[in-house]
Amino acid sequence: MEEITEPAVKLAIEAAARSLARCEQCRASLERKLLQKEFDEETIKEALDFLESKKYLDDARYASSWIRSHTAFKPRGSIRLVRDLCARGVSRKIADEAVREYFENVDEYELCESALKKLLPKNKNAKKLLKSLADSGFSYKIIQKVFKNYKVGFDCDSD
Repeated sequence: MEEITEPAVKLAIEAAARSLARCEQCRASLERKLLQKEFDEETIKEALDFLESKKYLDDARYASSWIRSHTAFKPRGSIRLVRDLCARGVSRKIADEAVREYFENVDEYELCESALKKLLPKNKNAKKLLKSLADSGFSYKIIQKVFKNYKVGFDCDSD
């Protein structure tokens, strides 16, 4: 990419770089922040394209980082992770790929099992447990396997 000469673009790059220095962010998030600072859309596009070309901005890297940090203490299933990333402005394709890569190294069944272990002391109602696990993004198939393993008193096929 050629040298940036437009003063507004330089200012937008600097503002975005300051924001990125604090934490990894996705393109959509930076775009919203720059719009709030009243940069025009073309300036923002040019600034963000420049940052992407220099690898300072990378939605795939952001998605991977976000998944690791958000599953460290609160187990989440693939459905929820994709939905949350898309809500943050990451494209569905990038979100799907990041989640797929994450679950190459992490067993989603074990995450669901971990989530169930945290829920069991507080709640023995199988329907509420099912809802909580589904809300956490685990598929019905995985929840059903975990329920069978833990002998949760609920016939998953009846509802």
